[in-house]
Amino acid sequence: MKLIERYILSRVLILSVGTMLATATIAMTTQVLLRVDLLSSTGQSLLAFLKLAGLVMPTMMVIVMPFALMIGAAQTLSTMNTDSELAVIEASGGSRALIARPILLVATLMSLLSLAESNFVEPWINKQIKILVSQASADLFSAAVQSGAFHKVEDGLYVSVAEKLPGGQLGGIFLADERDKDVDLLYHAKHGVFTEGGGRDLLILSDGELHRKDNGSGNVSIIRFATYALDLSLIGGSSGRTGAPPPKERPTSYLFNPDTSDPYYERNPRDFIKRINKRLSEWLYPLTFGFITVFFLGKAHSNRHEQVWSVVTAASIAFLLRGFGFYSVDESSSSRIFSILCYAVPLGAIGICSLFMITNWTYRTPRYLTDLSSRLSSEDQPFLVHLRNWMSDLTGSGKRSAQ
Repeated sequence: MKLIERYILSRVLILSVGTMLATATIAMTTQVLLRVDLLSSTGQSLLAFLKLAGLVMPTMMVIVMPFALMIGAAQTLSTMNTDSELAVIEASGGSRALIARPILLVATLMSLLSLAESNFVEPWINKQIKILVSQASADLFSAAVQSGAFHKVEDGLYVSVAEKLPGGQLGGIFLADERDKDVDLLYHAKHGVFTEGGGRDLLILSDGELHRKDNGSGNVSIIRFATYALDLSLIGGSSGRTGAPPPKERPTSYLFNPDTSDPYYERNPRDFIKRINKRLSEWLYPLTFGFITVFFLGKAHSNRHEQVWSVVTAASIAFLLRGFGFYSVDESSSSRIFSILCYAVPLGAIGICSLFMITNWTYRTPRYLTDLSSRLSSEDQPFLVHLRNWMSDLTGSGKRSAQ
């Protein structure tokens, strides 16, 4: 690798990794805050918060990785253009490939890291998060004893315990489960006790009733029971209604060949297709963003305003592609066309940028945009005067008044 390539590689890598860590930390914080009520209500230690943050971090990094690469590469190339380094490289006979190789190398490394995380690390992470949240949900029953009020375990799931009896038993247990839009469940038991069976945490309810309301017909059925075992590991997440892990906790190999008797597969088979497309398409975006950045910013720009507009154009195209990628993955569960677009959009962008760079075609910002920027940033008149004149020219009011 040449000296200039090592120079570009080090700057892009440092800026991209720094941006990725900072952005992922912010995104991770928002995800942890979504569960902070549950963890704090159950008296979880600081270690539980740190463990949850560590589990969420890799998933957040995959999402922000393409944007961090674009920010790092754009900042590096913009600085090099301002310092006339790009112009010197071109004047000395250096090609665009000299600038593209280190950036695309970083993009390739990020893509491979994203591919490995999505297909091997993420399923394990989601399973560990579920265990952590389930443990906190189980502890919430004990926390509920202190006040006797209803506590929200998650959206649509509430619990209340009236008192704690001798021998570790609980008295006056109410559990309202409204997570299923078709059926509402209400558990009421005079007594309950925590136990463990088959490696699972169980709440054994005694002398109680189960009220089941069909929201469609409004019919209510009441089941009286002497004992009822409630599996606490099923609290928290959609799998609680099927008893099977959701696709996000399954390895990729299982998603391609699921068990047809899997309760979750029987209920939501399309979620498996959506998860496959997500895992196999996300890794393409660091490469896509790398090619877009090199194409728009990898050539010297003599006009400062043209450089700014190139950055804006590259960022706008990248954001639109990524937004459409998220939409395509969501719609791929019900449309084969969107399943194809999950891969066709990023690969098409890579192909088009590669073709333009091979043919040495250079993007130039339209002249009227650079002229507009020059007028707005000039020091002869205030910004608002320029804006008013531009609006007058656009509407034609200035010409009418002159006539």
